[in-house]
Amino acid sequence: MKIHNLVEDVVAKYLKEVLEMKPDICTCDQCLMDMTCYALNKLRPMYVVSSRGIIHSENQKRDNSQQDIDVMSVVMEAVNVVSQTRRHDEEHIQHHYEKQVDNTKGYCFNFPHIVGRVIDSQSFLAAEDVSVELFFSQNKQATPMMNEKWTNPLKLVPQMEGTFSFWPAPVAADKKGIQKDFQLQLELKKEGYDTIIKYFEIRLVSDVRQMEYSISDQVFHLDDIFLYQEEEENQ
Repeated sequence: MKIHNLVEDVVAKYLKEVLEMKPDICTCDQCLMDMTCYALNKLRPMYVVSSRGIIHSENQKRDNSQQDIDVMSVVMEAVNVVSQTRRHDEEHIQHHYEKQVDNTKGYCFNFPHIVGRVIDSQSFLAAEDVSVELFFSQNKQATPMMNEKWTNPLKLVPQMEGTFSFWPAPVAADKKGIQKDFQLQLELKKEGYDTIIKYFEIRLVSDVRQMEYSISDQVFHLDDIFLYQEEEENQ
């Protein structure tokens, strides 16, 4: 009896639909695999044991409009992130997870995905050509990312539709169960616009190391950030 994750089929369907609307995005095998894995790692699996079960579950899922919206949102995020950070020209991607968590005890603070959107205050449309950088507030040090596929700073290109996403690398902890507040800030820059600094705080509890490609639904959503054009001199 073969077990199948129905969500793989749904992600593949939505990914095809999204990419048909975005013909300028790379669809090489590596990018498609990265997009699919990114989405599946953020969605709860739905296992079935037969093709008949797949059809039944698919029909049930299609009746759940909110679930459809959630899957489409994650797929859109996957396309945005991978299209900006793709590494398909490299034979291997050198991860630096172990460098960031140099702790033999194996305990750390695991960060969620940090997701937000940048809006142009004049047009109320998604902002483009914006540099978004994430810092630890206490020392203005750029926050290390989970691996090299997550860039910091991040440049918003048109395909990203104003959405940015970061996944900070874990921070070592002495033991499990420690609660700590992390102060972070975003710095957003675009030529002709005021620089925006947004401060926020994430409360984490130390735990064992999470796998680099963990299946997690932990996402920290930020409110929309509005960019304002610089006031012209001598007005």
